[in-house]
Amino acid sequence: MNHAGVRAAESEVLKSHGQFTFHEPGLSYSLTRAPEGVTFSASDGASDSAAPAVWAFGAGEYGQTYILETNGAYAEGRLSYFTRLDALDITPGQASKTPHGVDEALGKKLDPETARLCFGCHTTGAVTSKKLESEKATPGVTCEACHGPGASHVAAMRERDDEEEGPATILNPKRLSPADSVDFCGACHRTWADVAIEMPTNMGVALVRFQPYRLEQSRCWGKSGDARITCMACHDPHQPLVHQLSAYDGKCLACHSGLPDAKTHVAIKICKVGTSNCASCHMPKVEVPEAHATFTDHNIRVVRQK
Repeated sequence: MNHAGVRAAESEVLKSHGQFTFHEPGLSYSLTRAPEGVTFSASDGASDSAAPAVWAFGAGEYGQTYILETNGAYAEGRLSYFTRLDALDITPGQASKTPHGVDEALGKKLDPETARLCFGCHTTGAVTSKKLESEKATPGVTCEACHGPGASHVAAMRERDDEEEGPATILNPKRLSPADSVDFCGACHRTWADVAIEMPTNMGVALVRFQPYRLEQSRCWGKSGDARITCMACHDPHQPLVHQLSAYDGKCLACHSGLPDAKTHVAIKICKVGTSNCASCHMPKVEVPEAHATFTDHNIRVVRQK
């Protein structure tokens, strides 16, 4: 998460490539890093348009999207870098049809609310009292992005070394209820409400990118489910994401042991097929073509072949 957003000039992707080019019918593009900064440009052969790329959002595991500054506002670049391709392609969510003119080809203008949300999830400290102040942003998701301002907490711990009062001066997401905990992560990774209210209705398989939303579709979620099912039950936000499937088996078997739960006294069924690499069957990988990547579907279920 610490690499979720960087100033474009500091992007390791752009540092290692220097320049990218892309072509679609009637238009040619370039994304170029130079000592004076990063420039995204479009040309139709007769006219040109260019804008500085000021931020790069995305750690580069799947790809990276570039935020342009044009006419005093921010725009999402029409093209993004995709790691699997090691090249540019159309940014997910942008129109696949060829733009009308070079200015439109640069990208999609971000309204103020969308810009606040983008910077709020990819950087730290860019939004104060609902006002975007991107010049004050700290690149990436740092401690205060999740725990809130820490000055009073540091002072309390240094001055009083008070184990009772000190922790109360900082937000600890671990204290949240299961539903609030998933919503907390979903503030950036998208919850059910975000998808239902804000997302297009025809997203199809692209919805698997929104892990909290998919988790909330699971039978073991909610009032009839298990309170232990949260994002942080399986993922430590202070550590890099673990990709090895077997590392999650212990999390699954902690519930699916066949033994009665201490609180509910209800035994959760064990898998009839196996006890290793549980996620490979119950949380399958799904290809999202427009993202040029596969994502783990967090809708935990028995997946049946159609």
